[in-house]
Amino acid sequence: MTVKISLIIPTRERLDYLPCALNSAQLAADRAGAEVEILVADNASADGTADWLATQRDPRLKVIRSERRLSMRENFQFALENSTGSHLIYIGDDDAVLPHGLALARRMIDAADVDIFKWRVENYHWPDPASGAGGWVKIRPQHLDGQRQMIDPGAVLDSFCKASFRTYHDGGMIYHGMISRRLIDRVVARTGGPYFRGSSPDLYTSMQALVMSDRPIMKVSLPLTMGGTSPRSNGAAAQRHAKVASSAELPEFAKFIRESAEDPHQCRLPARAGSLNLVTLDGLTEAARVCGHKLDLDMTAWRARVAGEISGFIEPDRSDCIELARIFFGPDFDIPPADLSPQPEAPPGKDRMRRSNAPGRIRAVGGPAMRDALAAADFLDRLTRLEVTAARPAGRLTGFARMLRMHGAAARLFDSPPRF
Repeated sequence: MTVKISLIIPTRERLDYLPCALNSAQLAADRAGAEVEILVADNASADGTADWLATQRDPRLKVIRSERRLSMRENFQFALENSTGSHLIYIGDDDAVLPHGLALARRMIDAADVDIFKWRVENYHWPDPASGAGGWVKIRPQHLDGQRQMIDPGAVLDSFCKASFRTYHDGGMIYHGMISRRLIDRVVARTGGPYFRGSSPDLYTSMQALVMSDRPIMKVSLPLTMGGTSPRSNGAAAQRHAKVASSAELPEFAKFIRESAEDPHQCRLPARAGSLNLVTLDGLTEAARVCGHKLDLDMTAWRARVAGEISGFIEPDRSDCIELARIFFGPDFDIPPADLSPQPEAPPGKDRMRRSNAPGRIRAVGGPAMRDALAAADFLDRLTRLEVTAARPAGRLTGFARMLRMHGAAARLFDSPPRF
């Protein structure tokens, strides 16, 4: 099989962040050892994104643009329909690829003929000019041991049915995960398309891949990509809105809700739903319905999980989510009122390398290594020794000594300039 990786970056009016995402993709493509297509899907940006992209001279770069504003789902689908790779990875425009991430993706493809590939995704928090907080990342060394696993998708699907999963990222992610074109074609043939549905297309397809996969999932305990949380991230906005903010303070989030409402390929819940657990249940049940798959759901467990999450919301989102939950749990679903008030998040603090819960956590804040997502991806790449560990037998660097070694490496790397 000819391997071609399509690395897809949907974007809309985030020119402050997009160059880091694109530059990280180019650095990773240089080392990939496979053909790489870097596809940027510009969703009618009016902030100079199109002009900046026009200056980029890289034969691997393919830029497509919609002149009208699309919903997030439509832009994801637009990008898919214009991609040509045998394997697809989506990242956000405030995210990054680690310098050796695509090289490891290629080795994973060569290692097993599967359709779903997963890895550990660390999350970088961009500097926030409003609060003065520097960029930061939190890393758990014990989760970065290079172990490779083959996982039964049926067992993972069963954990979702029982509401016993950790996060929807446990599913078959195409966003900070890799899906084969073969599985995408199979889904479209079964459902009639489109591949992406719902106001949260990454979540929906995470469930859909589990429902449709008939091959094991390959997972490696190393980061290939790095998630980015910026002041303009949609996911962060939804959760902040449910817990501490008002819709008037989030105009971009309001646009996201309106555009999703106008999109015909939605699930049962509106985009305003602030409960990730409810949205996960919605995506799971809709994917099963569209794909003709019967689920054995433990609705008692789901009810308790959703209630626990919504109990931490403020009004009016709390009451709104209770009403939405009744779609799934019936009119008697309710949560006793609680005296809740929003708690502002404390900024991470001054530039520093800090070890908390030693040696199980590394928190790097500010400094050259955390100035932007590109620098943080380089820091994380060197810290995990991706280019070395990936070539060693799984499990070579394990245990307490390995974690201490990573702490020492983090301290040395924190003040050193990036390699690019």
